[in-house]
Amino acid sequence: MADIRPFRGIRYNPARVSDLDKVTTQPYDKVSPEMKQAYLAADPHNFVRLILPESYEESDRLCRQWLDEGLLVRDDEPALYAYHEEFEALGEKHVRKGFIGLLRVDEFEKGTVLPHERTLSKAKADRLNLTRATRKDYEQIFMLYSDPEREVDRLLEPAGEPDLKTTDEYGVKHRAWTITDPAKVAAVRAKLEGAVMLIADGHHRYETALNFRKEVEAAEPGLSPDAAVRFKTCAFVNVADPGLVIFPTHRLLKHLGEVDWDAKVAELGRAFRVTPVEPGEAETKLKAAAGGNAFVLHAGPGRTRLLELTDRAAVERAVGPERSADYRALDVVVLHSVIIEGSFGVTRENIENHVKYERDWRRAIERVDSGEFQAVLLMNPTRAEQVRALAEKGERMPQKSTDFYPKLISGLVFSDIGPDVTV
Repeated sequence: MADIRPFRGIRYNPARVSDLDKVTTQPYDKVSPEMKQAYLAADPHNFVRLILPESYEESDRLCRQWLDEGLLVRDDEPALYAYHEEFEALGEKHVRKGFIGLLRVDEFEKGTVLPHERTLSKAKADRLNLTRATRKDYEQIFMLYSDPEREVDRLLEPAGEPDLKTTDEYGVKHRAWTITDPAKVAAVRAKLEGAVMLIADGHHRYETALNFRKEVEAAEPGLSPDAAVRFKTCAFVNVADPGLVIFPTHRLLKHLGEVDWDAKVAELGRAFRVTPVEPGEAETKLKAAAGGNAFVLHAGPGRTRLLELTDRAAVERAVGPERSADYRALDVVVLHSVIIEGSFGVTRENIENHVKYERDWRRAIERVDSGEFQAVLLMNPTRAEQVRALAEKGERMPQKSTDFYPKLISGLVFSDIGPDVTV
């Protein structure tokens, strides 16, 4: 059962910080060293000082100081926060609508929250150390739920000017409205009480919250069932939202040794229909073939081929019959099992030495033509319904299977999970 709660959010005091553009950031794992320096130059109170501090203790000290000084303030009433992101993608304007609230942290085995990708231990350890030091929940997880009739969107349809607004460095407009009406909050909670939540982005943060909750439970046997540490802030988005956009993540290949590309294309022709295309046609050709498993292989000038799967048995042989049909139908699974592993011989153990990732297909082609990489495999994006179907079966997708766009902004609002805080 999904237990969603409002919370008294902590945010920048508008009387002290009039321009949130200067203090909000991309999620911690999307911040490069160069971006961090730019954030620090924009404002000495930038949120990056809390999420990527010089030390974990420094984050705790600064957060306490900013609260004491009134730079950060805590909302008077528990609230849900209607959250809209306005952006352009794939040549069209979109608005992704959701809301920010708390979700009770449960083990995956309970089936309330489902993952869809595997995670790396190093990233989880870093976030756990930060949480231990600060007892703050700084960043939201991106959660998907299913509400075909979009009742939750109607319940939380905002009126008037947003309480929080910022435009990030990619031109994405982030807007949030504080919803404190007890009737609306109760209606949203009731509507989603039986929902299954799917982690779209933020697996590390969820598993960190789960691990920290277990630590605190072990140290405090009488911990309240309503203790804030039992909950995680999330941005909830309906899987049926028309503004839900997933980008493809193209695979760049290197360190393959000497490759006879004519022989390689002939080999791939045993499982794929191979059609020569111009590099500039790649995206159009892929979209036209999106009903099946299709890829574009580009290995330099004159070596661009559309690959359309014709031998489904090749996927079953590569993956194994124990995997579901939904899993075997994923482009990313076909790409890795039949082409990257099956044809190029890249294993899961050495994939980091051979495969890099690129969102922009034009940039990917340029990186091959420049000699930086030997080839690129361009692909269509995973569909949201595919992500949910796999998660409901308990099958985790390979890493880099999805790239939800845009990312959630960090620094709009966060929560206190201190020892005396209940929700």
